[in-house]
Amino acid sequence: MTRGDVDVLDIDEGVTLNERIIDHVLAVGANYWSVWNWHDEAVEHILSFYDRDPAPVDRAARRIGYRVYPAFIWAFGDGGTNGLVVGLANDGVAAPPGTVQLSISDAGGQVLARGCVDAGYPTPAGIRQAMLRLPLGIAWEGLHLRAELLVKDVAHPLKWACRQQTDSNGALTLRRNVRAS
Repeated sequence: MTRGDVDVLDIDEGVTLNERIIDHVLAVGANYWSVWNWHDEAVEHILSFYDRDPAPVDRAARRIGYRVYPAFIWAFGDGGTNGLVVGLANDGVAAPPGTVQLSISDAGGQVLARGCVDAGYPTPAGIRQAMLRLPLGIAWEGLHLRAELLVKDVAHPLKWACRQQTDSNGALTLRRNVRAS
């Protein structure tokens, strides 16, 4: 990684050496960007390059690690069972380092349903679905969806990587966002 000086940009088809290195970091799905290895990715080089062209570094910073969010949620019910299907997405470059556990709670904080997706999911591409059955007669609107990351049997809060506002405890309050036609 160079400082971004004009004499060492090593431009190939309009792409600088530093941009190619950044793209490589994203392509391999790094959880972090090593700045102490033999490739000379030194902090001062990244900062110097960032001062000249911040866009590639900003792009990498937005994607390094895992960024889990509910891409869609739909309710189901047939009179005998009802619940929610949550489609989890991850727009980071790495899988979560543990198991994502979802819980649905009411306004009072009582957990109504809880479940996990397989460890390492959702991966950076695709959707991982989870089905959470609700007690009969419970309406889904106004419930709270929360995620935690289980690592070695310890639960850590998982911050949703979404645009929607979350509650003070990090949960999403479920509401209808598509109008029925």
